[in-house]
Amino acid sequence: MSGIFRSLSIPNYRVWAIGSSVSNIGTWMQRTAQDWLVLTQLTNQNATAVGIVIALQFGPQLLMLPLSGSTADHVDRRKLLIATQVLMGLLALGLGLLTVTGLVQL
Repeated sequence: MSGIFRSLSIPNYRVWAIGSSVSNIGTWMQRTAQDWLVLTQLTNQNATAVGIVIALQFGPQLLMLPLSGSTADHVDRRKLLIATQVLMGLLALGLGLLTVTGLVQL
C-alpha cells in the first residue's frame, strides 16, 4: 500500500479508523434524525426550536472542553474511549425507545 492510505496497513490503526468512521456516521445520523423529529413531529415546522436543539447539541462540547482535555491526559485513553462510546450508544438507544413508544417530548 502506498500513498494516502498507507496508514491503513497498520492493524490497530485500521480498527480504530473503521470504528471511528462508524461512530461518526451514527452520531451525525442521530443528530439529523433528532433535528428532523423536532421539526416535523414535536413542533409545527418551528425553525426556532430546531435552532435551539442544534445549539444544545454542541453546547456541552464547548462547555466541557477544558475538563475533557484534562481527563484525556490523566485517564487511560482506551477505557475513556470505550466509556464514551458506550454512553453515546445508551443515549441514542434511550432516544430511540422514547421515540418509538411515543413518549418523546420537546
